[in-house]
Amino acid sequence: MIHKKYWDLKVSTTKIPQEKPVNMPRIRRPKKSTWNRFVHGIWDDVVRITTVHGVPGIFQRNSTRIERYLLALGLLVAIYILSLTTWNIFYIYRHKPMRTVIAELNAPIYRFSFPEVNICNRHHFNWQRYQEAKERFLRPEHLTPKYEALFREVLESYDTYHYGRFKVFKTIAQNYSLQELHELDYVNFTQVAEVMAWRCYEMFSDCTWRNHTFDCCELFEPRRSQTGQCLSFNSVETEEGAMKRQKDPYYPRHTLGRGIKNGLTLRVHIRNGWHSPRSLMSYKGILFMLVEPDVWSYWHRKIPTNSRVFISIAARLTVFNQNTRQYSPALRNCVFEDESTSTHFRTLEGHEYRFENCYSECEQEYLMEFCNCSVDMFFPPSIRYPPCRLSDFPCLFKYRDELKNFQRIGEEDYVGTAITGMICPCFFDCTSLSYHVDYRVEHIPEKFIDPNDTGLEVSVYFLWDTATIYETSAVYTVVDLMASIGGLAGLCIGCSLVGITELWYFLFVDMPKRALRATLSVKWFRPRVVSPEVRKLFVKRKPLPYQ
Repeated sequence: MIHKKYWDLKVSTTKIPQEKPVNMPRIRRPKKSTWNRFVHGIWDDVVRITTVHGVPGIFQRNSTRIERYLLALGLLVAIYILSLTTWNIFYIYRHKPMRTVIAELNAPIYRFSFPEVNICNRHHFNWQRYQEAKERFLRPEHLTPKYEALFREVLESYDTYHYGRFKVFKTIAQNYSLQELHELDYVNFTQVAEVMAWRCYEMFSDCTWRNHTFDCCELFEPRRSQTGQCLSFNSVETEEGAMKRQKDPYYPRHTLGRGIKNGLTLRVHIRNGWHSPRSLMSYKGILFMLVEPDVWSYWHRKIPTNSRVFISIAARLTVFNQNTRQYSPALRNCVFEDESTSTHFRTLEGHEYRFENCYSECEQEYLMEFCNCSVDMFFPPSIRYPPCRLSDFPCLFKYRDELKNFQRIGEEDYVGTAITGMICPCFFDCTSLSYHVDYRVEHIPEKFIDPNDTGLEVSVYFLWDTATIYETSAVYTVVDLMASIGGLAGLCIGCSLVGITELWYFLFVDMPKRALRATLSVKWFRPRVVSPEVRKLFVKRKPLPYQ
């Protein structure tokens, strides 16, 4: 039996061999590249900030494959619908930006001014006053057969002269020298034409306005126009008409309704016996022109003598809405009256902007370009354009074709012409009252014609009791464009301004910070790591005293 002490000693003295520690390989974490540091966590941020429907479900880690495919397909279809509709909206906004609708179909006719009626005898002069004009305007040293023949030749040309008919100066340009013409440059033939022009009591009788008889000279006033020296009804271009407009709130005149009884009726006397002997066998009649108030002149219509003329008018008002100001005048094809600083604003001196006034101003500019003067009898008084003198008439005859033909912008793409005319970049006025005129001429049988008093019976009236008002407005204003595109974006992908703000912050603030942190590893650009707070479950306390 072994002694216990010995056994304890033996056990305690026995050496137990110890294993040598094994040298384990040291695990080194691979260094992240700049790209890995940049991409790390970016998908989580995208999922966190995006508001586009379906995107969080596509990139979340716990989404199934089928769910991701369906969400991706729905997102692609929504983006396609959004892109297609947005492209159509921008196409309309860019290429078809305006629409015209009927704003009022039955506007009462008394709200619109009765048109200005201009009537000119086709032969402008009463030759019974020729002797008076010759003695009044020719100097005594020029009262010779040579200069009297030249003076008479000029008046013969002026007798049937209207704008564009510059071929009447052919005889003057071919048969007289420039020196002879210079000697009569002091004669103002516009004033001569005013002296020899017809008076209202010589041409008109039996004047009736709105079924009431008036003295014709109370209704008609002489005024210049592009058809020559004419007599005008309801005009604001004369001094008397301008004064009436300031004093009388009902001028220009309006009418109550339609029909002959609410219009203008008169008889026009041609007075063949008072015409020039050289014109007795030529065409007789009147030049009739109907224009809107504040319009200087427009195209005229020739009406033969010995006839009854019924002229019916249909009024139409075209208005451009104020929201069309966002487009240029060239795109909307009109100019507002207060756009005087625009390069497209061109009108006669002292006149409001009208399409017809722009053309008249363009005509004066071309006259100045070709002949350095303006035929003042066709235009209102102006200090910008010197009047043409007798020595300028050959120049007018030389450029008769260029000064006669109009050529609008874009016309050459559709109409071919061998003669280039005046190119006038004129647009319509944005508040335009136009008259659609219908002429019905009935010839009077010869058995009822008095050979000593040939003439016409003229009736001018509205065809309807109402007029149509058209309004042109922008299809999309800036607010409409934002509402349409924003509504589509919200419907298709659930996008909003707040989501766009988050996306911009992510792209232009968060992404640059990530790139800078990944590239430079700057300490203050690293995200702050917040240590989680560990709650201690058991806390050591002093033991309670034992009772």
